[in-house]
Amino acid sequence: MKNRRILPKIWENIGSPDILLLNGARQVGKTTLLKMIRKRLITEKKIPRRNIYWFDLEKVEDLAIWSKQSTTLSRLPQDSKEKYYLFIDEFQKSKNIGSILKVIHDHRPNFKCIVTGSASWYLEIDESMAGRKKVFPIWPLSFTEYLKWQPDKKDYDNYRWSLANVEKTPPEIVESINNPLIDFLTFGGYPEVVLGKRREDKIELLAEIVNSYILRDIQIWSHAANSLQVKKILTLLADRIGGLLDIQSLATDSTLGRTALENRLELLQKTFILHLAPPYFTNKTKELVKNHKIYLVDTGLRSILMQDFQLIPQTSEFGQAAENFAVSELHKSAKALDKIYYWRTKTKQEVDVVFKREKQLIPIEVKGGNEDRIPGNLKAFINQYHPRQAYVLNWSVVKDDKYSDCDIFFRPLWLAGNIK
Repeated sequence: MKNRRILPKIWENIGSPDILLLNGARQVGKTTLLKMIRKRLITEKKIPRRNIYWFDLEKVEDLAIWSKQSTTLSRLPQDSKEKYYLFIDEFQKSKNIGSILKVIHDHRPNFKCIVTGSASWYLEIDESMAGRKKVFPIWPLSFTEYLKWQPDKKDYDNYRWSLANVEKTPPEIVESINNPLIDFLTFGGYPEVVLGKRREDKIELLAEIVNSYILRDIQIWSHAANSLQVKKILTLLADRIGGLLDIQSLATDSTLGRTALENRLELLQKTFILHLAPPYFTNKTKELVKNHKIYLVDTGLRSILMQDFQLIPQTSEFGQAAENFAVSELHKSAKALDKIYYWRTKTKQEVDVVFKREKQLIPIEVKGGNEDRIPGNLKAFINQYHPRQAYVLNWSVVKDDKYSDCDIFFRPLWLAGNIK
C-alpha cells in the first residue's frame, strides 16, 4: 500500500478520544487509509487482532448491525476494559449511526471509532457527533504524491530539489516536471487511475468511477436523479470549469427546471464531486457577489466526461484544466480555516483565485502558457486590497517581481500546492 500525506495527521490523533472521520469522494483511497491505520495498530502498537473490529456498511449484514443501537452494542464486548478499535467504512449508509456513535463515545471510552464517509450532508443534519469528531478531508492524490508514487523517482527528486531552490530552478528541470504534469492533468489523481499501467487502463478506470460510483451514489441519495440526466449535467460542468456558474444557461442546456438543477448541483457538492468557489468582495456595487466558479474534484473527470485525453499545453483547454488543478492543489494543502475565492468586478476585471489564510489575501493568476508580465487584473486587485504577495502560475517562467509593495512570484503550475 502506497503512503499518503494525510496519514501522519490521522495517526497523531489515534490516541485522542475523538471519533476520527475520513470524509471525501468515492474512490479517493479512504478504505486504504483505514487498512493502513489498522496495520500500524497491529505492528506498531501491538494491538491484538481480536481487539479490532471492521465493518463495511455497503455489506447488508454489516449495515444491519449498525441500524439499531441495541444490535450494535450486543455485538461488542460488554464488560472488558481493554482498548478496542472500531473501523466503519461508508458510515453514512446507516441513518442511525450518529446517535449510536454518540453513545459509544460518551459511555464506552475504551472504544476508538475510525470511520469513513462519502457524503457531507449527514454531518449537517445530524448533531449527534458535534464536539465528538475530528474530520479529515480526503482528496485524490496531490501532484507531490503522484510523483512520489511513480516507479522512476527522477521527477520526484527534481521536484523536491526545486521546492528548496525555486529561484535557481533551471529551464530543463522545469520542463522535465512539466511532462508528468500533463499526464496528471489528463488522467487526474484517483489512486487506482494513477496506478493503472496503460493509457487504456486509466480511461477504463475513470469511466468506472463515473458510471459505477458517482452516478450510482447520486441515485441512491436522490431517486429522482436520473443517471443520464446527472451525467449530462456533469459533462456540461466539465466544459465550464473555471467559468462562472450560470444557473439559467445550465438549466436550458440540461433541459432541467431550475429547482431540479439546483437539487442535482447540491448532490454533486455534497458527494464532493463539484466544488463551487464563491466571489471575494467588499464592495457590492462594484464587485460580483453571487456567481460561483465551477471546479471538479479531479481533472481526470473532465477528461472522461469530455472524452478528451489530448491535453495540449498553452491552449484554452489546457488553461481550464490548469486552473482546476491549481484550485484542487490548494484544497489538498489547505488548513481548516483557509478559504478559496475568486475576484471579479462588474467591469470584468478578474483574478482567477484568491487564497485567504487567516487575514492574509494571496491573489493567484493561473496561465496555461508562459507569462512574464504582471497581468493588469492582478495589478487592479493589488491596488484595491494591498496584499503582501501574489502569484502568477504559468508554464515555465520563474522569476520574482514587485508591484506597489507586493512581492509577485512567477512560478511553474506544478508549485500550486506549495503556496503559503
